[in-house]
Amino acid sequence: MKIEGFGLTDIGRKRKLNEDSFGFFPENGFYVVADGMGGHAGGEIASKLAVDSVEEFIKLSADRDDITWPFEIDEAKPKDENRLNVAIRLANSRIFQEALANKKLNGMGTTIVAALFAEAHLYIGHVGDSRAYLIKNDEIKQLTDDHSVVYEQMRLGILSKEDAKSHSLRNVLTKALGTEPDIRVDMRAERIDPGDIYLLCTDGLTNMLTDEEMQNIVKNNSNNTENACRELIAAANKNGGIDNITVIILKVV
Repeated sequence: MKIEGFGLTDIGRKRKLNEDSFGFFPENGFYVVADGMGGHAGGEIASKLAVDSVEEFIKLSADRDDITWPFEIDEAKPKDENRLNVAIRLANSRIFQEALANKKLNGMGTTIVAALFAEAHLYIGHVGDSRAYLIKNDEIKQLTDDHSVVYEQMRLGILSKEDAKSHSLRNVLTKALGTEPDIRVDMRAERIDPGDIYLLCTDGLTNMLTDEEMQNIVKNNSNNTENACRELIAAANKNGGIDNITVIILKVV
């Protein structure tokens, strides 16, 4: 199946630096969004290193069986799911080592949400609170669970979704790339169908718009992924634009 898509990032209305990065690699069926954090431009470095590192391994492992894998693989999982999992763990290690080598980058890290299309399947890997959504049959479905204090409290029923939107700890992550030597990546496999639309984004979008608002914008621009990206970012900025905003939209045709 063919994938049509577009990606866009915007600094927003409040920040002086864009610490988001994204990668758009249709030749490898691979797409990724990262939201960096850390002082002295550490967030910008971490997110770019994540995108570059993951893309490098995905490309290297595409058609070769003779490479040395830097981490163990799960023999029960498909090769492409293992490729994405290992690629993200490798990125984590590289960011962690870079922060160790440079004191100015101490504590830097990044979220990541990555999508790898392989035949009739899509594999999603993520760490942090950047998200993946599926828009299908007039519904929007969040495919990832945020690794954040507030999301965990929502999962336990302590906080409502509405209360979480304005909670003082809503940006506190429980897990991010580069903050520890190795990390467990949340993985998901989806069978794709024609007409499916996937949205990858940072919290600069999801903190400004409801799921329903995002769905309506994408649906109204379902035949033009570039327009959909631009309208999502414009709407997030209209609602305050308090953070960097990055969006990738992918349509299965």
